[in-house]
Amino acid sequence: MNSIEKLQAFLPDPATAALITSEVNARYFTAFSYTDGAVLITKDAAYLLCDFRYIEAAEKHASSAVSVIQFKKLDETINDIILRKNIKSIMIEEESVTIAKLSSLKQKLCAELLTDSGLSEKIRSIRMIKSSAEIADITRAQRITERALTELLNHVRPGVTERELSVELEHLIHVYGGERIAFELITIAGANTSLPHGVPGDYAIHEGDFVTFDIGSVYNGCHSDMTRTYAVGHATDQMREIYDIVYLAHRKAAEKIVAGNTTADVDIAARAYIESKGFGEYFGHSTGHGVGLEIHEDPRVYKTDTTVLQDGMVITDEPGIYLPGRFGVRIEDMYVVSGADSYSLAELPKELLIL
Repeated sequence: MNSIEKLQAFLPDPATAALITSEVNARYFTAFSYTDGAVLITKDAAYLLCDFRYIEAAEKHASSAVSVIQFKKLDETINDIILRKNIKSIMIEEESVTIAKLSSLKQKLCAELLTDSGLSEKIRSIRMIKSSAEIADITRAQRITERALTELLNHVRPGVTERELSVELEHLIHVYGGERIAFELITIAGANTSLPHGVPGDYAIHEGDFVTFDIGSVYNGCHSDMTRTYAVGHATDQMREIYDIVYLAHRKAAEKIVAGNTTADVDIAARAYIESKGFGEYFGHSTGHGVGLEIHEDPRVYKTDTTVLQDGMVITDEPGIYLPGRFGVRIEDMYVVSGADSYSLAELPKELLIL
């Protein structure tokens, strides 16, 4: 089943519809991005409702699974469908509809609004399984990111600042076809690499620094996410030790990314190894997360999460060790679950590279 059919199967009867108002979910179900409108899904139909500004583009680019309807007043158009389809109740996205929006919908729509239907949770579960087209777009975003980083590495040398690296990398991502960066790029060096989400600043790289790149781009709405840590000039024995521990933790987690295992299995594999080496207190974040139309999606890859891995899921594997005031190391790839195996979407090597 396609995504719309999966949601239609969730609807309990023909008198119940689902109203999608969040932009990211609207794009997911229609393959069309816009900022004003809604998607209404019934048991046997799906409607993309947009105004004059988007109608031509929607008719050309939206999924063939949806009927495109232009509205002048959104609530009146929704009510027309409600009456025509004999809809009595409407599920709404509990996680994205504000109190103000809910109040407005209650006043304007002529059907009961269901605020505890589990619609948001159902959509999250549908989105966790990526289509082949989504995986292709995520892969394309990854290739763009890798190409940009590979070129940028030619400019990583003592004296270059973190901010300069961030600006140049964002430029290269656009040059090589990225719609935009997937998130605020993390290009940090020296002691700043001990900050898992450090912000690039005016620190200038020194000989013997680690440099961490946590980066990604967007292609056709789909995000990529990758982290590499490099040494500049040389690495101390301690730097090499920490790098090797993180690298092996990453590999141990990757071995658990197979259908039937849980996300907890993946996290525990990396976490237990780092703990066995005496650095457990320096690994404070989860081992990964889902990636797709958003940079952070379900499932969460953490020791308390029991989501069962299924074919088509795309998750990150990103253990790290962060020694305050000294340095940190993180290595991250995206993996696609494929039966009793998985494969990385990254092509850049993960072994320690001295620039």
